[in-house]
Amino acid sequence: MENRLDRAFCRNDGTPLDGRANQRVQDPRLRRQRLAGWRPRIPWKRVLIIAGIVCAVIGAALLTPLVIRTVNDHFSDPSPLPPAAVSASNADAAHPAQAAFDGVSNSWWGTGYSGDSAGQYLQANYGRPVKLEKMIITPGVSRRVEDRSQARPERLDVLLTDARGRTALMHYALADGGVQVVDAHMDDVVQVDMIVRSAYGTSQNKQVAIAEVEMFGRS
Repeated sequence: MENRLDRAFCRNDGTPLDGRANQRVQDPRLRRQRLAGWRPRIPWKRVLIIAGIVCAVIGAALLTPLVIRTVNDHFSDPSPLPPAAVSASNADAAHPAQAAFDGVSNSWWGTGYSGDSAGQYLQANYGRPVKLEKMIITPGVSRRVEDRSQARPERLDVLLTDARGRTALMHYALADGGVQVVDAHMDDVVQVDMIVRSAYGTSQNKQVAIAEVEMFGRS
């Protein structure tokens, strides 16, 4: 009887067939089973390195504009921020709120009330959010300290409102006359209220006056 091709020894007398006694006969089905269960090894170290590089590139792309803006803000002077609209709680007909923002110091806003005008305010609004850094306030009717024909604000509150409705209240004690520089830092400002709390030189025939308000920052 003939031997099958996959036999290593003769079925009749047990002799080796073609020197295949020491060779293992591989069943094709076993090979397919091993291939079906085989999974490649993942090079985790390389994957982590590539992921780190990708994250670094994305982070640099996101942070670069912020870094540039921060550097520019640090080394450049703030710019004037003229408001889009101004108003007041009350005003003398001859001395409206706009006179405090017209860029000249020989016109002025008057509260229209005698006494210290506590609670009266100026309001400045912006059409888009701005980064406010400082304010320059000229109390009274002009830059001249000796010109005291009207009362001057002594204590002044500044209420800042940002685009999300958040507020920051700041309290200032002003000198009696002369140009005053005050820090007022806030991002995304859309409204500034300047509220008079007390005044110098009040009398029954004087009203509190502010000659000029200038705001500076980044638009």
